[in-house]
Formats: sequence, structure tokens, C-alpha cells
Amino acid sequence: MNQTILQTLFLNNPEIPGEIADFCNSIPEYVQAERECSLAFRELEKILGYDQCSHLEEVVNRQLSLEVRAYYLFGLGLRKQVLSGLGV
Repeated sequence: MNQTILQTLFLNNPEIPGEIADFCNSIPEYVQAERECSLAFRELEKILGYDQCSHLEEVVNRQLSLEVRAYYLFGLGLRKQVLSGLGV
């Protein structure tokens, strides 16, 4: 399959972030973890100040985003290998 088609379907699809947000918000554990994370950042903001806390949040989010993307792409690669191995 054409790499550009896969990239458009899975990486450059503008609908994916909204779909993921809807899915995550349907998981009670995720909603609770998000609340706890927001509370922790607000507490840190009181100690560190807005600028430092905002910077910390930005770099943590960037790192986690890249890690999640790597897991996702790794998973796509494994699925591709499995399907190729099956002759599909």
C-alpha cells in the first residue's frame, strides 16, 4: 500500500484528535487521571509560577506525544509485518 495513503489515513487525518478525545473522555479512569494531572499542575503553578509551570507542561506533553506516536508507529509496523507474513 502506498506510504502516502497510510500517512494521510493515520497521521495527517484532522479527525483523529477529536475522535481520540471523545474516546478518552468515555473512559472514567482517563477522566479521573486528567483531573488529577490538572490539579497537580495548578499546585505546581502556585509554587513555580505560570511561566515555569507552563514550560514544564509543554515539554512533558511534547515528550509524551512523541513517545505515544512511536508506540503507534511501531504497532503499525508490527501489524504490517504480520499481514505480510500471512500473505495478506
